[in-house]
Amino acid sequence: MAARTDLFVDVIVPLALPQKYTYRVPQEFNDEVRIGKRALVQFGKSKFYSAIIHNVHSQAPTAYTAKYIDSVIDEKPIVTEKQLKMWDWMSFYYMCGPGEVMNAALPSSLKLSSVSNIQLNPDFNLEECEHDFFNEREHSVIDALLAKETLSFDDVASILKVKTPHGLINSLIKKGVVLVYEEVKDKYKPKLLSFVKLNETYKDENKLRDLLNSLEKKAFKQAEVLLLFLHLSKTDEVKNNEWVKKADLLARFDNSPVNALIKKEILEEQQFEVGRLMHHHSETYKKELSAGQQLALNKVKESFDQHQVSLLHGVTGSGKTEIYAKLIEETIAGGKQVLYLLPEIALTTQLITRMRAYFGDKVGVYHSKFSENERVEIWNAVLNSPENENQHYSVVMGARSALFLPFRNLGLIIIDEEHDYSFKQQDPSPRYHARDTAIYLATLHNCKVLLGSATPSMESYQNALTGKYGFIELAERFHHNVANDTIICDIKQMEYEHQKKSILTPPLHAAIKQALHNKEQIILFQNRRGFAPYTECTACGWVPHCTQCDVALIYHKHSNKLMCHYCGYTIAPPSSCGACGHNDLRYKGYGTEKIEEDIEIMFPEAKVGRMDLDTTRSKHAYKQIIDDFEERHIDILIGTQMVTKGLDFDHVSVVGILNADSLLSFPDFRSHERAYQLITQVSGRAGRKHKHGKVYIQTIQPTHPVLQYVLNGDMRLFYNNQLMERKNYHYPPFSRLIELNVVSKDVNLVNNISTELAKRLKSFFGKDLLGPQFPLVSKIKNNYYKRIILKVDKASPPNQIRQMLHNEINNLHLYYRNEKFWVQVDVDPF
Repeated sequence: MAARTDLFVDVIVPLALPQKYTYRVPQEFNDEVRIGKRALVQFGKSKFYSAIIHNVHSQAPTAYTAKYIDSVIDEKPIVTEKQLKMWDWMSFYYMCGPGEVMNAALPSSLKLSSVSNIQLNPDFNLEECEHDFFNEREHSVIDALLAKETLSFDDVASILKVKTPHGLINSLIKKGVVLVYEEVKDKYKPKLLSFVKLNETYKDENKLRDLLNSLEKKAFKQAEVLLLFLHLSKTDEVKNNEWVKKADLLARFDNSPVNALIKKEILEEQQFEVGRLMHHHSETYKKELSAGQQLALNKVKESFDQHQVSLLHGVTGSGKTEIYAKLIEETIAGGKQVLYLLPEIALTTQLITRMRAYFGDKVGVYHSKFSENERVEIWNAVLNSPENENQHYSVVMGARSALFLPFRNLGLIIIDEEHDYSFKQQDPSPRYHARDTAIYLATLHNCKVLLGSATPSMESYQNALTGKYGFIELAERFHHNVANDTIICDIKQMEYEHQKKSILTPPLHAAIKQALHNKEQIILFQNRRGFAPYTECTACGWVPHCTQCDVALIYHKHSNKLMCHYCGYTIAPPSSCGACGHNDLRYKGYGTEKIEEDIEIMFPEAKVGRMDLDTTRSKHAYKQIIDDFEERHIDILIGTQMVTKGLDFDHVSVVGILNADSLLSFPDFRSHERAYQLITQVSGRAGRKHKHGKVYIQTIQPTHPVLQYVLNGDMRLFYNNQLMERKNYHYPPFSRLIELNVVSKDVNLVNNISTELAKRLKSFFGKDLLGPQFPLVSKIKNNYYKRIILKVDKASPPNQIRQMLHNEINNLHLYYRNEKFWVQVDVDPF
């Protein structure tokens, strides 16, 4: 018999490690290991993890002795080889570990890790121990183990009411009381439903009739249940498979008569696995394109003949979504899949309804509001979609995480509102940009990418100008209505003239009143949630700050708490000043919560709604608010940037931007670009369909250049001036940025290490190194941050730059080996 080959696998472990790890394969698993499957591996002394097999080979590692894999979890791969190539690219480009990419990509329920448990040592005998050998806390754990046999570390922490029970567990181990073992649990739980069917005996009509007569005399309720079952079993949904949902019977009757029929073996009960994903069998319809839309569609197709990526610049209300729908229709007719990326779940919610009207049940949705089990089922549905048949999900819509799904046959990627900075992941690593990652994904699938926006990013606009991307313009609104009127309201001037302060200037107040009179709707935009940004003592100016972050606490009236939006720290509002003891504390500024309260007082006849992070935490909250506004159950909608992004409402005639200065004055080289985009986008929510809209911009800087560009509609001039300025100062899109943050709990250590790192890099980057300097918020969750910005020439070899940075960061850790710090890398910070 021929000797079997010794195989090794390189695996990705879901930990922040800089590289993959090699394991040996027991020979009985040689036929099972395949790229993309999960293997259970021991990493460290005792922990077990599910790792993704990245490579199978016969080369043993030279630096360490390879451990054996414990088992192969999957019958077939759950990750495709194209996905693994994308993970490799992300790990390289965004300078993070492959395990960090894996953590971002896989639903949590597909990532198994062992749980540490304790059990009583078989050699332990409590009666042989002295009474005072254990303290009270140890006795409580021993008593719990005598009752339950095993406890997880979390169980012990709960019993002791502590965060970390490790000290006490170590004490019990040393005393020979407990043993620790690791247990791996599958987090994914399939959804099971109980079904019932009629026993074969009673399929004979005579026996069934006799049974019903008997039940009517002795157990009338059971007879009623059986009659309902017989009725349900004849419906189109059931008649071909005999099984009726038990829940359908329990909706009309209580448990007792239903279970009695099962106990008598008249009905047979069985559980079946069912999906959690909702099905939408809506009638599909097609919408005719306008002449302008048809021309743009033709140009997109021509552009795809020459470019892999094309930019569709369409003004707000021009009907880009209908063009997307036509392209999707043609793509799925060719048997290929479509990925439709959107920046916000709120926008996803409205567009899903529209896309399902076009494509019915072919549209799948994937975003972070789904439960982990639902995300696994969507993952499996996309993975198992056949390549040439009618796919389960031909179109997948979602926020940035949707690009990690295991597509097998992508034909088109649409990135709507491509300029939006929600596409950039901030924390944790990988700090990737979904637009740029999707473009790389398209190269793997050899598919086309369409970027869409009324206000493109500077990078995409420049790529279109230079011919790297195709460029298509859709310059007119779908209903040919003229652009909205934009009115600049000078807050200072109007406060001086009217001798009073208000969140609404008189022109905006009058416009809202008139719109309500005309039965029209209003959107008010304020990019700050909560009730008041800070609380101030009128005597000494003291402001309550977060104890863990370098920010003031924001007052939330609904919960009556002062809250930190960075770490979640909360306290009750103080009754007196923490510095001087004075009891006159005032809430300063206004967030969406206060605006909602004031608007309800100003316009008591209006129905007021609010859309911000606080009102949209639950899974269906977005859809509920949007549906209420569409169905005109809300007259005035107040919101943060969620209300600016592509939402389409027919009856909005007035949009108010309550404080444009917070957008214009942010100290960042992108602040003017973002302000222009945000103001233009929120302005586009007014005057949809046949209505003419008005946009009111409140500011103390009425002559600010950005506002003048918005007022005059000079998009090209604004972009060209911004590009000229960026080129002069060597900022993107004429360079790439890499941001390095030195992080530690010791501010002096942060100062020393960031200065040392800057000194090491200065010889290479020269004047293109900025910093080190503290950011606006320099302390978050008790960690101090100090920042270095590197401007990298686009012609510089990316391998060389990254290798040099890896080397310098590793040398820094070696030099400060006894210090606790880390360097956070953000490529293309946004």
